Amino acid sequence: MMVIRGAYLFVIAILAVSMFSFGYMFGLPETSSTTSSSLNYEGYVCISKNGELIECSHNLLYSNGKNMTRDYLGAGSSGAILNISLCNATSGAGCGTPVAAGTETFSLYTSCGLNSAQGTYGAIPNTPGNWSVAKTFTATCDSLEINSTRLTNTSGAIFAGNTFSVVTLQTNDQLTINWTLMVS
Repeated sequence: MMVIRGAYLFVIAILAVSMFSFGYMFGLPETSSTTSSSLNYEGYVCISKNGELIECSHNLLYSNGKNMTRDYLGAGSSGAILNISLCNATSGAGCGTPVAAGTETFSLYTSCGLNSAQGTYGAIPNTPGNWSVAKTFTATCDSLEINSTRLTNTSGAIFAGNTFSVVTLQTNDQLTINWTLMVS
């Protein structure tokens, strides 16, 4: 009885190895980037002063922004990511270059017409997965320097950051921040 049982186990083992070898030799399905779709993010920010384009540059998606994307897609949480914040480069504290952890120096403007504010959301026509968030700020003080911006949700959780050449605003100057975001 033990011999027959051992023989059955041996036959089962041989069949399992044979089936695996057969499947391997004749091609098990593979996953590749050509047969599956992935989610990619790309974004840039354009800065204009008094209606004149100053520059456009790519932004950095913070690790927290990746988590917010995950949470929004996976659970419908995190809140709309529409708030635009400006860094006070005049303060002396400076505005650091964005890093994924979001730990760079960022002295938030809280006055002079440059307070964090909700931007205007707009889907970009004929470009699936692309949208923009834009806001025009009007300075109410003189000699204001700005060289960094963040995109956040309504509770201030950071999504992405961008630095640009220092822009100096005087009273009534307007600064337009236009975030363009692409998911493909």
